[in-house]
Amino acid sequence: MNHRNLGRTGLKVSNICLGTMQWGWTADEAASRTVMDAFVEAGGNFIDTADIYSFWAENNPGGVSEEIIGRWMKERGNRDQIV
Repeated sequence: MNHRNLGRTGLKVSNICLGTMQWGWTADEAASRTVMDAFVEAGGNFIDTADIYSFWAENNPGGVSEEIIGRWMKERGNRDQIV
């Protein structure tokens, strides 16, 4: 996967940013982890998330995608490799 500079930050990010809006809503945690593993395996390091994702879904407090990503990063020990 190709990478590019993120503005003038000095960070290099993958040309493809992985969206996570469905995680914790229509994609369960196991499926989300599988996708993140495949994304990183392909050279991705840029993940999009927002605290509002899935907030509108019934019985979903919002922030679920961030919790899934956080648990995955902690388990994989890759926080310093993901933007």
